[in-house]
Formats: sequence, structure tokens, C-alpha cells
Amino acid sequence: MKLAASNLCWAAADDEAAWGKMKELGYTGLEIAPTRIFPQAPYDCLNGAALFAGVMYQKYGFVIPSMQSIWYGQSGSIFDVADAARLEEYTKEAYQFARACRCGSLVFGCPRQRAVPEGHTPEEAEGFFARLGVEAARNGVRLALEANPPIYNTNYLNTTREAFRLVKKLGLPGLAVNLDVGTMIANGEHPEDFALDMKYVSHIHISEPGLGAIQPRPIHRQLALLLGAVGYRGFVSVEMKAQDPDTLAACLEYVKEVFGEV
Repeated sequence: MKLAASNLCWAAADDEAAWGKMKELGYTGLEIAPTRIFPQAPYDCLNGAALFAGVMYQKYGFVIPSMQSIWYGQSGSIFDVADAARLEEYTKEAYQFARACRCGSLVFGCPRQRAVPEGHTPEEAEGFFARLGVEAARNGVRLALEANPPIYNTNYLNTTREAFRLVKKLGLPGLAVNLDVGTMIANGEHPEDFALDMKYVSHIHISEPGLGAIQPRPIHRQLALLLGAVGYRGFVSVEMKAQDPDTLAACLEYVKEVFGEV
């Protein structure tokens, strides 16, 4: 199994130590939050994105399999016409950034911006996602919808099954599911519940509810067995809030132990 870790898992001051530890353990992917690299107007930095990706590959052997926090710092609601138009254009810029660093999957979490306001229905968002799915395919990337439970302050696409249902309903090659283990834990979901849907998954987060340090859980080995059985070829990525170097190392080692030999 190909392993990655998000650059949100450690403080910026620990970048080189974290990258070195990942390389030592055989990780080959670095998932990125763009503003973690370019804090201001990241999608204006296409040349910088390409350069960063090139350095990561040449020095550490990392590819960029996924981007997350793609709307960090943005406000608004996808259920407001003007906001939705602006956020749609911003997402198209994110696609260009992804192309620049040869990243094929963009996680769509964005829980607050996708919350359904009173007086609206979830179905109203389907056109928004359909348009972004078409544009993603044009750019050779996939927008990976991630279920977020209510603890993240949203009431839309709370369960993994709902995320799969929407992606299957829209039926667009530019849309996929980002399978988030923290969501599954929060919801009491099980990997085998989605055995027939894994072909829609472009990326996987090994995470905890609230994004704390990864805790050893039976669900991890259950998921590893499922991924091996269905022939999953994507990345499994560690996702946490920033941890100290020792905690980070322990989590990276644990995820390698569980998923690295699958």
C-alpha cells in the first residue's frame, strides 16, 4: 500500500525532520494543504507549486497524491448563488494548482461552507458539485467528497454512505470519495459496509474524530484487509492536527505497520 502523510500533521518548523522520517519509513506521498506552503493567495503560485513538487520528488521521492483544506480562509455558502459562483471559480484555480504539482485528488471537506441553511435542501447543491466534477475531469483531476460528521459543524454529507450516494448519483469521472476513517469512527461505520463502493475512492485519510493523534484501533486492520481484497491502488494518508516529533513518528510507524505490507 502506498503511504502518505498530510503536511498539517506537524508544525512548519519541523518540515525537514518530518520529511526525513517519512522517507526513512518508506512513505512516498506528501499530502498538502496549499496555504501551509503559500500562506497568501496560494493558487497564484503555480510556478512555486511545480517547483515545490519537483524538490519533494527529487530530494525525498515524494509525489503529491492529494490536496486538502482547499478552501482555507474562504467564507460563504454553496447554497448562496453569489457565494457559490465565487467558490466555484476559486476551486477551478485549485485545479490549476493541483495540475502544477501533478496532484490527482483534491479533498472537498469544507464543512461550514457546505452546511445546509434553513429553508434550503441538500439537493440544491447537486448542480454545484456537478459543475465542479465536469471541470475537474477537464483538468485531469478528481474532486474527492469527504463525509464530515456533525462534530465539524455541518449537516450535509455527514455519513460515508451519503458521500458515496451523491458521487454515484452524479456519475461524473471528475468526482470521487475521500474515505475518512475519523468520520467512520465518529459514525460507528465499518469498512465492510462499503466493500462494493471502493472503486469510487480516490484517497484515504487515517484520522481520528477531532483530528487528534492516531490511536491503534481494530478498524485500521479491517480496512487494510478490505483494501488488499479489492485491489485499492491509491494512497493511504495520515491526517492529524500538528503533533510533536515523537508523537508524529509513533503514528507514522503505526500506520506503516498496519498498511505498509498490504
